[in-house]
Amino acid sequence: MAEKETQQTKIDVNKQEKLKEQVTTQNRDDELQQAEPAELRKQLSNKNSDYVFRLQKELEEQGKLGSADASKRVDDLLADLVVAQHHGKPASTFYGMSPKIKAADMLKPKKKTAADIPFWQYAVDSALLYIAIFVGLFGVIALFTTNQKENSQMGILTLVSVGAAMGVFMTKYNDWVMPAGKQQKIPWGKLILGFAGLLLGLFVWIWLVSLPVLQPINPVLPAMGNIIIAVLAYGIRWFFRRHFQIVGSVFTPKSKDK
Repeated sequence: MAEKETQQTKIDVNKQEKLKEQVTTQNRDDELQQAEPAELRKQLSNKNSDYVFRLQKELEEQGKLGSADASKRVDDLLADLVVAQHHGKPASTFYGMSPKIKAADMLKPKKKTAADIPFWQYAVDSALLYIAIFVGLFGVIALFTTNQKENSQMGILTLVSVGAAMGVFMTKYNDWVMPAGKQQKIPWGKLILGFAGLLLGLFVWIWLVSLPVLQPINPVLPAMGNIIIAVLAYGIRWFFRRHFQIVGSVFTPKSKDK
């Protein structure tokens, strides 16, 4: 019994020692992340110093950068480089590429991600998409409505404004659900109030723009008129997405993680 207790004590001591080492290592790594570049350069091994020197030269030659700009780019890498060095990984192993290839990789234009795209651009993109869907759908329905008296189509101003409002709201909804690139439950109360407020606002707006006095600016267009406007909206969206390099959409939102 005493022998088992002794073994268990040794195991506990070993666990505590390993935990201490992990905490010490983590604290050291955290300190390195806050250290000044000049101090970090002093801690580089000879092999890593040579790697950093050649990397900076490659940045100057390939990117036509001045010495100060190239040095600044290298400084941004030093903390991670020294941390990796302390864990037994030299720069060539840590990056898995030579200084020449690493420099070329650093000089490549950064690929745009969802995190780089502001809300207003996503909102405009979504609004144009919903306008195309709403107006196009009513245009298709009108194609099969032979009796104009049975045609309960809404005016073009109503369709465009409702589509735009839905697009903006759904963009905001995606921000609620995925504010940091991963799904997050939002309170049911907030969700219900949001949809209720949207529906109430849309009903009031539809009633207002359907008043006879506004009919001159809110006419019910023929089927082909709606379809042409839907195609135009989708075309504008296509050019808008290309210009701002938008990734994802209201139906397939991308992660907002950087």
